[in-house]
Order: sequence, then structure tokens, then C-alpha cells
Amino acid sequence: MNAGCTNTLTRLVVSLLLGICALPTALAAEKPKPAANHPPGFVKPEPDAVIPLWPGDAPGLVPGGKAETFVNERYANVSAPQLFVYLPPKEKASGTALVIAGGGGYNHLAMCLHVENVVKLLNDQGIAVFGLKYRTRYGNNDVVADALADGKRAVRIVRSRAAEWGIDPHRIGFQGYSAGANLCLNLAGQFDEGDPAAAEPIQRVSSRPDFCVLMCVWPNKRTIADFPLSEISPPTFFAHAKDDTTAPIEFAMEVHKKLRGLGVPDEMFVVDTGGHGAFHVGMVEGLGVKWPEALLPWLKKMDMWRGLP
Repeated sequence: MNAGCTNTLTRLVVSLLLGICALPTALAAEKPKPAANHPPGFVKPEPDAVIPLWPGDAPGLVPGGKAETFVNERYANVSAPQLFVYLPPKEKASGTALVIAGGGGYNHLAMCLHVENVVKLLNDQGIAVFGLKYRTRYGNNDVVADALADGKRAVRIVRSRAAEWGIDPHRIGFQGYSAGANLCLNLAGQFDEGDPAAAEPIQRVSSRPDFCVLMCVWPNKRTIADFPLSEISPPTFFAHAKDDTTAPIEFAMEVHKKLRGLGVPDEMFVVDTGGHGAFHVGMVEGLGVKWPEALLPWLKKMDMWRGLP
């Protein structure tokens, strides 16, 4: 082999080796893109107000917890809960309100998917939306109890300010997705009528939702026996996919059967496919995204929504 060929071959081998050595770096640089949070062309709604749920620290605050984060539009380590207020135009206001608790396994809150993406849809029907940023795991806190307390407080706030916001105090619903639906189910069995002796006026107001909306309700390793539902639990609308492996439909069916046995009105909107994200309006295809078309007539039948003025 002549010298020219040898030099060419040497350069080729060196180039290949350098390319192989650089490959891991190149692969490491190609980080996976975050999951999409909104449909194409989405315009982020601006809240009319953002309200702290509690005056000062939330009850039961555990000191020394992690600092709150907001990554890929998901809140984590939430210890200071808030309520995001989205009111419909006054000429459309129907008097119905919906407190919405997003999902995230009590570890984070995907309010982008479960609140912001449906604000316009619901506001266009005259429904006021209240996005609940409830407490998640931020340290050694009892997250289920904290979230329930925040859910109760949110309903009390909306009811206590109903006149100010153009809301009928007897048409306030609570909607939850996944862990948010777990919170909603806890609330459906553990609401109270308020404490007449409470020093703070808001705490004297009832925390009972007038109706509940359970979207892909997640059992959180619990059984139906752990939820103290009763004859006075709110009427409930379910939306669930048969192929949901995160929140198996069998649990939703158990809740449905228990409510029916108690004489509590309910409605099941079930789709065959779509999994745990079947009801993300504008984000997926399939029948699941038609849940508002099933919910609104049911609300009308329950006299919880009177339609547009």
C-alpha cells in the first residue's frame, strides 16, 4: 500500500473514531421535548383574579418543605394554595360555577391541561370557572387531608362571594381529573355545612358542592369503603375510558353503583378507548373529547345549568 493510501485510510479511521466518541454527547444534547400542554392555536386565558385560599399559612402547614416549582406548566411542592378566577362575560353568565381540580397524582398539578384548556369552552356556556391550585406533596405533609381542606375552602369562598361574581350559590359544582377527582370524591362524602361559631365568616359557609364531575377518577390505592358517601352526597357525572390503566374503570363503576344504591342521581359517560387522557379537549381525537356535550344536558336536567341567557 502506498503512502497516499495509508494516510487516507488513517484519516478515515480517525474521523470514525472521533464521530463515535462524539455520539454520546450528541445524543445527550437531544433531550426529549416536553409533552404538549395545549391545543394548536391556544390562547392562554388570563384570570380575573388569583386568590390565596387561606389568610396566612394554610392549616396544618408542615415547616421545612420543598420550595414550590413550576416546570412544563406543572406546579409541584404546592404549600400555599390559590384559586384562579375565570368569569364569563356578564351578558353570558348563567349563574353556574365550577371549581376544577386538575390531576397529577398529588405530586404535581397539570392545571394547563385540566383547567386552562376548558376555560373558554365553559365560559362560552356562561359557566364561571375556578381553577383550584390545591396542596400537593411538598414534604412530610398529609397530602390527602390538605387537598380536601383546600377543596372545602374553595367551595366556601365561591359561595360566600357568589353575589359579587354573579353566581347562584345553589349551582356550584366541583370537577376533578384523576387525583383531582379523588379529591372531589373525598369532598362528596366529607363536606360540611359550615361552623356557625367560626370566627372567620367564610368558615361558616357550607362546603357542599351542588354537583360533582368525576373525570377518570383515581382510587389512590383505596376502595369504595374508604369514601363515606351518603344519601346527601351531590349528584355526580362520570367520564371514564374503558381502557384507562391508570384509573381502572372498575372503581368508577363501584362508585356509580354505590351512589345509585343511595338514591343519588348520577350519569355515566363512558368511551371505549383513549386511556387516562381521553378527555383532554383539543389535545386528542376520539369520543372522549365530547364530554361537554354530555355534561351540559345532564346539568340542565339537574337544574344546575339553565343555558345561556
